[in-house]
Amino acid sequence: MSAPAFSDEEFRLWSEWLAAEYGLAFGPQRRDLLRTRLEPRRAALGLESFEQLFFHLRYHPEAEAERQRLLPHLTNNESYFLRERGSLEVLRAEVLPALRARLGATGELRLLSAACAAGEEAYTLAAVARESGLFRWPSQVRVTGLDLDPAALERARAGCYGEHAFRGVEPAWRRAWFTERARCAEVRPALRAVTVFQQANLVQPGWWSALPPPQVIFCRNVLIYFSEPAVRCAAEALYAALAPGGYLFLGHAESLRHVPVPFTVERRPGALFYRKPEAPR
Repeated sequence: MSAPAFSDEEFRLWSEWLAAEYGLAFGPQRRDLLRTRLEPRRAALGLESFEQLFFHLRYHPEAEAERQRLLPHLTNNESYFLRERGSLEVLRAEVLPALRARLGATGELRLLSAACAAGEEAYTLAAVARESGLFRWPSQVRVTGLDLDPAALERARAGCYGEHAFRGVEPAWRRAWFTERARCAEVRPALRAVTVFQQANLVQPGWWSALPPPQVIFCRNVLIYFSEPAVRCAAEALYAALAPGGYLFLGHAESLRHVPVPFTVERRPGALFYRKPEAPR
């Protein structure tokens, strides 16, 4: 049986709700993509229309469980290790030494990978911190990965990756941080010891409230999928989450130029990042 039509009214219901609930922007040009991503759950539930699926996710007693099943179909979890190396080089050469001077021998370094997908970025940040040799390991370092997709978080916690996650990665780096298994490369215990993963929705208020303020946040290649109001909401939340004087790195295609959040912008060769002002003395 072929999939039902995706009416104008159904598209309006879904696009407005997904923008409000998760910040995801499905404009008219992405209408067919949205239908394709909804179809597996509609078919699995045996519902006759996308409108029925919409109301199922809003009002059914098992709505929350079904939302968790749908999320992997809606989000983009494409990532890989050592992605966008310009930002990582700034972290290694400038940010970590500055934070070591500030934190001393006992303060905790906290790194946050927001929208961490299957954990590649979070483990990358842990490896860069370890390679710096600036912090006692593991007691002085904490890396947190946050993502909306529960299936992606399960893969992150499993810590096993195929060849696609290592494209462009030097063999020596892979050998240093991964153990080769029959079907994947498994993250070594040294990185697991400092890395935790949690579910979070970056456009829902207060998602950061239970986290100790990180000094560094990487939130790369996620805002490009958000609506304009969601970008503002996420930027305000990232600002609130970040420790005073902290650093925010976005993806190369992302900017907060038109977002009224009081970051200062700093540029380095191959990288641009944002600083939160220091707390008043």
